[in-house]
Amino acid sequence: MTGETPRDTLSAASRIGFLGDTHGDMHHILTVARTMAARGIEYLVVLGDFGFVWPGHNWSIDIDKLSRRLKTTGQTLAFVDGNHEAFDLLYKFPVTDDGLRWLRPNIVHIPRGSRTALASGATLAALGGANSVDIGHRVPGRSVWAEESITEADLTVLGHEEADVLIGHDAPLHLPTLDAWLAATDHGWPPDGLKYSAEGRAMFHRGFLQVRPRLYLGGHYHRHIDESVTYTTGETEFQTRVVILDEGGSASGTSQGILDVQTLELEFITRDGVQVGSA
Repeated sequence: MTGETPRDTLSAASRIGFLGDTHGDMHHILTVARTMAARGIEYLVVLGDFGFVWPGHNWSIDIDKLSRRLKTTGQTLAFVDGNHEAFDLLYKFPVTDDGLRWLRPNIVHIPRGSRTALASGATLAALGGANSVDIGHRVPGRSVWAEESITEADLTVLGHEEADVLIGHDAPLHLPTLDAWLAATDHGWPPDGLKYSAEGRAMFHRGFLQVRPRLYLGGHYHRHIDESVTYTTGETEFQTRVVILDEGGSASGTSQGILDVQTLELEFITRDGVQVGSA
């Protein structure tokens, strides 16, 4: 970081722009940033698989470039971790007094278990992480890291207090649209990978039940899903609107959403700003 003072505008933003997996795609993320800036969005959040902190190239140059471009649009970009992050590199950045991990003055990682109060007074909690279904094709320490998995310690930090909004990377269990797609499609994933991925999703689901959000926003599955589901934990029944954003990289994909923090309603747009749905 430079000597500039970081701007934590998440708690002050009246609208927040959310992005699905970006996987280190500079063109996509800069296009989205311009689109969001034109709509007055100053705070962006990537829902895991940010992918810019990655070995094999000078990723620091890419982060510098992204930071400079965001500075011209007056935006801050935050991200929760997914399963496509180089955790050994990411964790070299310390968690500062505000509980966040600042990579640059306007680029910040939101650790698992973080909570913040939005401008409306609603509470937002974060639980990144997911298990890679293709782990058998990855190399430990080069393309997959053990830290991708949600742990018991993460769930302890998250706590059991309710949150109005939960952001993360994986998805809760018993999501009919996602479950039907996973069951009906032959993805060619090996049994060990499917088992490992399911274990990670089950861990996320435990955290999801701990906070019982009204709205959940995630990525990971490279599809757009939006449905309300009723869950039960103990004697408590609650309903959550579960929104999964598609991965970036496509001009037509529903991989962006704008959240109104007062109403918790969403507007979905393409990366070029074409409205594709609202509620």
